[in-house]
Amino acid sequence: MAILQKLIDDTVYPLNLSQLGIGRAADNEIVIIDDAVSSYHALITVRESPSDTKVMDYILEDLDSTNSTYVNSKAIKQHKLKNGDIVRVGETRLKFLTKGHAAPPQEDFQQTRKLSKNKLASFVNKKGE
Repeated sequence: MAILQKLIDDTVYPLNLSQLGIGRAADNEIVIIDDAVSSYHALITVRESPSDTKVMDYILEDLDSTNSTYVNSKAIKQHKLKNGDIVRVGETRLKFLTKGHAAPPQEDFQQTRKLSKNKLASFVNKKGE
């Protein structure tokens, strides 16, 4: 089994169905909250490889989205994903990882958090007290 891993927060999406929709709409298997993502942005189809029935192919298809779907910085209509490919929908980047290459998600305490200037100033002031 393969996964998509969101690069900003290490959210892991297992690719364990024959088709997985990607988009903003709640009925997608992979819901991306990003204003630049269409409601039904892209589709991943999982199928046996024609050359080896023990291997699965993961085909990413753009669903005529407003802002296109990109793999490794190139706009695609349809693309067979390979380990390490970087998929971009809207402003969201996801890394495609196959079995054996998938990195486990980081524990919450290890994740890098983005702080606003106000929260950062508040944190620094509390540390100085």
